[in-house]
Amino acid sequence: MKRLTSRRQKGGGCPDLTIRAHHLLCMRGFQGYGYSEEFTENLARIIHEIKGNPSAFLMIVDFPDDICRACPFMDGLRCLRDEERIRSMDRRVLELLKLESGCMVTFHDIEDALLALITSGKIMEICGECSWMDLCLIHR
Repeated sequence: MKRLTSRRQKGGGCPDLTIRAHHLLCMRGFQGYGYSEEFTENLARIIHEIKGNPSAFLMIVDFPDDICRACPFMDGLRCLRDEERIRSMDRRVLELLKLESGCMVTFHDIEDALLALITSGKIMEICGECSWMDLCLIHR
């Protein structure tokens, strides 16, 4: 997989969106709830954008992303809720999907692997302590 260090540049090779690895799961389980109205609207917009163009390039990362940008718990480049625990969730998703932070994929490229992860028993290794589990479509 291609690794990038910069965000958007003119020309090819840059991601349309940057997505934390565990957010790939959150996007599948999202049903309209969030930390704030701004966060919820941003997440819904990103999901709509990805569904509308599953061939768009996504940079999958283990640090704050385009979804986090609207989160009221962001303090610069760090989540005030528990950045280290969240990064460990990202790293576990990356490991299970056999990806590295900073890789470029399309949603179309990883959709089957995501579905396999969601239906596996390993999903609880990632989501086990998530405060959104009761509202998540994956865990219903």
